Formats: sequence, structure tokens, C-alpha cells
Amino acid sequence: MPGRSGRPLKNGGARPVFSFLSRSLFILLAACAQGPDALANPPPPATASPPSVARAPRPWADARAGDVLTVTLADLRPTQGGLGFDQVYSRLGRYEADAAKKFDDFCADEGLGGVRRWDAASTLRDAASFACRDADGRARDASALAAVVVGPDGATLHVIDGHHGLSAWYELPDGGAGLVVHVAVRETFATLAGAAFWDRMRSAGFLWLRDGHDRPITVAQLPRGLGLHQGLSDDAFRSLVYFARGVGYARPAASPDYLEFQWARWLRAQPGFRLEAYDLRRLADVADPTAARFDPAADGGYLGAVWQASQRMVAATDPVIAGKSGADLGRLDALNAGKAAGHGAFGDLMRPAGAARPGKLAHLLRYKARRRL
Repeated sequence: MPGRSGRPLKNGGARPVFSFLSRSLFILLAACAQGPDALANPPPPATASPPSVARAPRPWADARAGDVLTVTLADLRPTQGGLGFDQVYSRLGRYEADAAKKFDDFCADEGLGGVRRWDAASTLRDAASFACRDADGRARDASALAAVVVGPDGATLHVIDGHHGLSAWYELPDGGAGLVVHVAVRETFATLAGAAFWDRMRSAGFLWLRDGHDRPITVAQLPRGLGLHQGLSDDAFRSLVYFARGVGYARPAASPDYLEFQWARWLRAQPGFRLEAYDLRRLADVADPTAARFDPAADGGYLGAVWQASQRMVAATDPVIAGKSGADLGRLDALNAGKAAGHGAFGDLMRPAGAARPGKLAHLLRYKARRRL
């Protein structure tokens, strides 16, 4: 009779039958030798070993504090719920007006000093199309890099400083999720998982669990990625604090994480200060504050909001917020570092879009106006 392969079996198929009967008789005799219980409780049939399960990727399991990692923006997870959208828009507006500044800032954020070479065909995605001053990376300044914490099992990276700069690169046409950047490891909690990991992040001060309206959120509600469209919500007060840098405060050398968010939260609670009272679509009440006798204390535009916020910051008494002093938060001793409104950091903000070197607010407002944001 033919077998399954189509070839005939020898001896007309008798050998398989004999073999089966022999094995059955052997099993029966062996069971009898072990007693009646063996017949009533035969051993379980043999089963194949389960297939091995591949472990999840652990690309940063061996990373240590101080290491510099090469990653893409898609690899990075936020640790805060809000973002100052106007700060990001200001950078994007500046890069639209000055492509050289885009490459110079990118090289600086990469810890490579600034740009050395670029041309009209250069893009951030094509690293060979431009060159930084320290092109080989051997002199990379790790202190200039965004900081991260390595997450459970070395499978995730959590940004604890640099959300705004990274989000600006994410939003650029030649940036996006696949853009390659470098980050510095602040800590690694790869051996922790679940609630233990998040508890350690919280106790270390590496989380800002509030949304763009300063409402509390849970770790499960943290955004899924960087940029303006993956869950980070707009915090107008956080943007205001950014523009007040050098006017009401300056980042200290050893600044606490989420410093600007702490100032923003403090400003929200100040009596008599309502951000909605200012028209943040205008630089100032006058078209060119640099060409007129301009009083920022009486202004109803963005400049007026920055001036009034900075006045309150300089006058803040200790402790300012969460037990931190003005020195901890970089509070200035005098408004605009003691300079008149038309000079210093505030004078730079006053420059309108038509100036030879427009200020940060001018770039912001032009960018938003072009897109009707």
C-alpha cells in the first residue's frame, strides 16, 4: 500500500502494525510491573517545549549617567504636559527669516559650537549637507544637549530638559520624527518598572505633571511625543516667562528643572495680573515702540505683558514658590538688569518686524499672522 510520500511500504504495511503492537505490549507490561496505580494514573503525554519569546528591544540598557546618545526625535518622551507654543513659534519665525540661524542653532544645540558651512540646498535631515564647527563631534559640549532619563529596562528615554528646542526641530519641514540628534543621560532608572519608576522620577523632580492650563495630570496622561501635535498643550504663561528672560530673571548656572514653569505657576497666582487683559497679537500699542516715547508700563500689547510680569518677578519675596528663593530661580535685582526700557534684553524685544534685526516677539507675531494662528 502506498505511504503518504507515494512510495510503497515494505512487507505490505505489516511492519507498522507489528511495531505498534510491540510498543503497546511493552507499555502494558511496564505498567503492570509498577502496580495497579500506574494503570489508573498513566503519565501525562510528553509535550514540546514552548518556543522561546524574543525580549523587547533594550537599546539603552547599558547607558550610564553622563553618556551621550545618538537618537531620533521619535525616541524621546516628554515629562511635562504643557509647552510654551509662542516660544516655539518665535524660533520657527526666526528660522524662516534667517536660514543660517537655523543651522547655527542646531549645531549649538548639538554641542558643536555653531555652523561652519551650509548652503541653500542644506537640510537638517542630511547631515552631510552642512558642517558644524566641531564636525567630528570629538569636542561635543554635553552640557548644551537636551537631558534625558533612561526608563525601564533601557527601552525608553524621557526628556527632562529641552522640550522647547527639540519641539522646534520637530516642527520644521526638514526636521520631524526621524531627525537625528544627541542627548545627554542625566540618570538611568532602567532597573525600575511601573509605579516604582514613576515614583523615582517624581521624587527626583523629573516630572511636571500639569497641563498647559496648570491643571494636574497623571503619568498616563503625559503626551506621547514632542512637537505641537502629539499631546503637549499650550501654556501661554510659560511663553511669557521665556520672553521675560533677562528682564525679570536670568537662568542661574545651577537652575532647577522646570524653572520657567515654576515662574509661570507663580505668575498665575499674582493678584491684579491677568494675561487676558493684554492683546498678545500685537507687539505694542504703537507700531514701532523703538521710534516713539514708549512707556511699557502703560502698554496693552505683548511688550506690556512682559514688562508687568517682570516687574512682579523682581519684586517677589522669598520663598517665591515651592520653597525656592529668588536666587534659586534667577530673580534679577533690578528690572531689565537696571537698564532703561529701550536697552538691554527688553530693548531687544522691542525691535519690530521692519528692523534690521527683529526681536523675538516680532518673529513670533509674524509667524503666527502668516498662518492665522
